[in-house]
Amino acid sequence: MANGPIEIVLLPGLDGTGDLFDRLAARLAPDLTVTIVRYPQDPSLGYAGYAEIVRNVIGKRPVFLLGESFSGPVAVRVATQLGRQVQGVVLAATFVKNPWPGCFIRRAALVDPRTTPPRLRDAVLMGPFGDPELVKKVEGIVATLSRSVRASRLKAIAEVDVRRDFDQLVCPILVLHGRGDWLVRKSPIQRAVCERGRARMVVIPGAHMLLQTRSAEAAAEIVNFTKSIAEAHHEA
Repeated sequence: MANGPIEIVLLPGLDGTGDLFDRLAARLAPDLTVTIVRYPQDPSLGYAGYAEIVRNVIGKRPVFLLGESFSGPVAVRVATQLGRQVQGVVLAATFVKNPWPGCFIRRAALVDPRTTPPRLRDAVLMGPFGDPELVKKVEGIVATLSRSVRASRLKAIAEVDVRRDFDQLVCPILVLHGRGDWLVRKSPIQRAVCERGRARMVVIPGAHMLLQTRSAEAAAEIVNFTKSIAEAHHEA
């Protein structure tokens, strides 16, 4: 890695907007160069298409990658494809294989998220760590996210399995997960980490929206992770 600012590329969750990274990005900015990827609302895209978008954003730059929730498999695939150009991967509240039975996820793709009771939605996403500002932002995203795009992304989740790519990663890996994440249980990614080895998992008290509700704790772990790797590269 060449001397210079450390860049981390943030890949968004199911909404694809990147708007929910504002708190995390603000906490990372004093130490890292932050690039946020925003996915187009295109229902024809699958995981391969999202990976291509991310590769085009990165170009030839050495970067760290963070994949949140839906984008965990994107981060894993891109890191495998780009090899040592990716200096490290952070996987937050995510998975390397569909986290629920495929039939359950496909059925969820047919449901209009606007019919979900807001209190139930917020309890699942934020637990006791939400606040009015975040609730309002989530409501805005739910209201504007295309149903066809949401459905296509959920169908992609139902079929995804990047465990082989995960095992082949050559870069360091940091996994962040909420202890109270009901949406994506921590045990499958915990099992993948244990089977693979050479990866660190940090469990933080929090729900699925860990990067939004516990941004200070998450940012501290990410900064320590990236800086330690950068320093090791500089000394090598």
